[in-house]
Amino acid sequence: MQAGQSSKSLTIAAPRDLTEKWLMPRLAQIAEADPELRFVLITADENVDFTEANLDLAIRWGDGPGEHEGEALESEGMVTIAKPGTDTEASIAWSGEDGVALVRVTDAGLAIDAAAAGLGRATVPELLARRDLAQARVRLIGESQPSKGGYWLVAPLPQWRQKKVRALVDALTA
Repeated sequence: MQAGQSSKSLTIAAPRDLTEKWLMPRLAQIAEADPELRFVLITADENVDFTEANLDLAIRWGDGPGEHEGEALESEGMVTIAKPGTDTEASIAWSGEDGVALVRVTDAGLAIDAAAAGLGRATVPELLARRDLAQARVRLIGESQPSKGGYWLVAPLPQWRQKKVRALVDALTA
């Protein structure tokens, strides 16, 4: 058990869009500070089995950590975005949203990319749109809106207490 705690390998489960838009840039910074670290990334949305996948940490959307220990990732809620210089009312829907939409995609990351391509407006988690907004790939329409849900770093208590997991949580929330 102690060998696993001192390991420089971390297995993380997260939604694909969060991994691409938020997690990868942070892991690159963390790895730059410690070149011996190794990451195993698993695409997972809601229900992850920590024992089956030998996970150290998961990131999931919800209104709390559920049955695990957890820490929320700070976010401004939901934002509506579109391509700069466009004035479209067409909407982009993702992940089972209802209503009429010009484009339907499977996750918020693809909705951000569709908005950046000029296919319409998308309402997505601010956390995922943050980098695209900063790079001016998309523009903000209106104000951010509060959301019941958010992204949570979660793990069962034994993993949560591991030194390597605590260090990763601290680095991701810094």
